[in-house]
Amino acid sequence: MENSRKTPKLIWLLQSNQVTPNLYEYLKLLRTRMAHLLDLVFMIPDTSADIPEKIPELDPVSFKVGRRSTSHNYDAFKVKRGILEKGRFTHGLNFADTLLLDDFSGGGVIQTSLDLDPPEGTVGIILQIPHPLGSSEAEERVFHAAVNWAAASKLPSIGYELLPLDTRWHLAPSLPDGVITRTKESFDQMTRVLGHTNIWCLPLYESSIFTSVATAFNLNGAKAAYHYKSTLKIPEARTVLYLPHNVAMIYEYQELLRIIAPLGKEIHLMFAYGADQVRGAYTQQEMVETIYRKELDRFAGFSFHDLNAPWEMMAADALLSCSACFQTVIAQEKNIPSIIYDPMLPPESLGFKQRFNGAEPVRNALEALILEKKIKKEFGTIFMEVARSMTANG
Repeated sequence: MENSRKTPKLIWLLQSNQVTPNLYEYLKLLRTRMAHLLDLVFMIPDTSADIPEKIPELDPVSFKVGRRSTSHNYDAFKVKRGILEKGRFTHGLNFADTLLLDDFSGGGVIQTSLDLDPPEGTVGIILQIPHPLGSSEAEERVFHAAVNWAAASKLPSIGYELLPLDTRWHLAPSLPDGVITRTKESFDQMTRVLGHTNIWCLPLYESSIFTSVATAFNLNGAKAAYHYKSTLKIPEARTVLYLPHNVAMIYEYQELLRIIAPLGKEIHLMFAYGADQVRGAYTQQEMVETIYRKELDRFAGFSFHDLNAPWEMMAADALLSCSACFQTVIAQEKNIPSIIYDPMLPPESLGFKQRFNGAEPVRNALEALILEKKIKKEFGTIFMEVARSMTANG
């Protein structure tokens, strides 16, 4: 009980339409994984009464949302118009003129507040950032009220991306103290627009869960990533490559390893193997370890993975292959970058698939991947940074 009181707590605010079955399973996994370092406390507003039955094992705590509104009168409209009269859009109406589009001179103002009592030891609140093209008015009001509540409570608020943040709308993501992005495009946009350092980008095995089209493949991929990064002791900043190795191309893969070996100390290799891929008395794993021995010595680490568990490629930052194959098709469909080295075919770039026929372009692509990996951080790392920051600030 004493240890429980000392464990930092992070509030995760959930609203209607913000939880899918796969996200629910992932949040259970994340809470279990973080349990010895930080308690995730899931809280829901009473305006989202449909949530508790969808996430029973998260033990959600409900809180009340208060609403206070002014009467719809012309005097209130004049006050708002006076405040906004000096602002003007680059092309089009004055800010004040746009009031007519929404409240037709009514001038009504609704103030939302949260009756939320944070548990002892709370170090912050995390919540989904609303989007003007996909979020409800109720979500937006609770989001704004939660950010204000966090500021008044002297707690950091961290918003996370579900709908894209690489858009023209910056008001909502500018309100919280930090932003967690799903993609490099959003990370770059938020860094440019917001201009502070509290912006993070999730690795693919976590970011792929936060979408309505996530499947069991993505969930299993996250589980595999956590498992292998722990058991194989792969540092978070290390680049991981998935190689769909085939004994029919054993010498092509040896040449590929020689090409990327100068970058080897930054790379962990995941070799996919098949139990039926044998040559004489040698298994595929034995052939890889024997034939590639000198090349493998130049890499930070390597491991072997069953071809029948293709979701494990979610643990990698990219798939690296000597030819298009079944695994590259899966990678394309799951938004996993694919780098194909095939000197017999012309270069090609399509979506997440890049094919090169020269050594230098392959190394250039990997150098860019290694550089991008430096900005990726897991939820757990971000949460602990927030907790340490609060502890350091008293």
